[in-house]
Amino acid sequence: KCDWVAVPEKELPVLLPNISDYKPEGTGKGPLANHKEFYQVTCPKCGGDATRETDVMDTFVDSSWYFLRYPSSNIESAPFDKEITKRWLPVDLYFGGAEHSVLHLMYARFVTKVLHDLKLLDFDEPFPKFFAHGLMIKDGVKMSKSKGNVINPDQYVSKFGADTLRLYVMFLGPMDASPDFRDSGIEGMQRFVARLWKLFNEASITDGQPSKEVAHKLNQTVKKVTEDMYNFKYNTAIASIMELMNTLEDNKTRNLSASILKSLALLLAPFAPHLAEEVWVKILGQPFSIHKANWPKYDNSLIGSDTVTIIIQVNGKLRSHLVVSNKQSTKKEDIETLSKKDENVAKWLKNHGIKKVIFVSGKLINFVI
Repeated sequence: KCDWVAVPEKELPVLLPNISDYKPEGTGKGPLANHKEFYQVTCPKCGGDATRETDVMDTFVDSSWYFLRYPSSNIESAPFDKEITKRWLPVDLYFGGAEHSVLHLMYARFVTKVLHDLKLLDFDEPFPKFFAHGLMIKDGVKMSKSKGNVINPDQYVSKFGADTLRLYVMFLGPMDASPDFRDSGIEGMQRFVARLWKLFNEASITDGQPSKEVAHKLNQTVKKVTEDMYNFKYNTAIASIMELMNTLEDNKTRNLSASILKSLALLLAPFAPHLAEEVWVKILGQPFSIHKANWPKYDNSLIGSDTVTIIIQVNGKLRSHLVVSNKQSTKKEDIETLSKKDENVAKWLKNHGIKKVIFVSGKLINFVI
């Protein structure tokens, strides 16, 4: 009649009794429910009869060994098979919220270490690597139903497509940060996807070898994306793909080797799987799914470039760029001569006297008029 009543502080701690038989009976109740001497007590508030709570086990303890059961889910004679567990565990990576690192993981480590001490497990750490993801916000505000600002993915998939949404969410920032979802941002990503589609559709695909500049950029990108994906840096991986696309778009003839386009499609596959599959099969003519293809490899010897890109400015504003050898990039006279021949620069210098030429070796040249 007193509802829930707290145990008086002077009676704490409540000691659990020694129980010889603690096997569950299938009733959904814990073993303490079978011991009247524990649960039949006097109410500290009214002095009448009271029933002590018998469900005293934290639910996180109940779920602290599920990972041991998963590989042995078809085994009925034991919680887990030792040989199967030895093959599949421990878990390579635990990916979840920060709240897991205190409750669930604490109990999981405790149970694992006990089982290890009992020689039932060959490892004493259940999750060697843990990654805590961040929580997304919307327009600078935490998402909540009461504020009505919860993002419905279906709405954006219908308007922009699943690949655009995937790319945008992964491009927002590091996985352990709290990125800000804004509609204006996803529109920018939609333009990037459209550029990708245009690049694949308008390219004149050849069997030839790519230029040194393109080969360097491709190998550099494959290395960067491979490493970034392993470290959950999806935003910088996508940024690298964008840089590669810029390099390919600069090829005014649109003559691109099939090997380059295949590698670009493979790099896109984890981030934009539908677009990658479409261009892989229908444009590049591959007879099997891109998601069954091998990940591209990079050649370390092609990552270090023997060329340098020199920025060309007129009155401090970018007008063009030059790709020259490392040796030539330090020679002011050569860079000045080549820059003046560039049509995008020449039109700005025409009918103007050059007052000053600022040259930063290996980086830029600036004509002051």
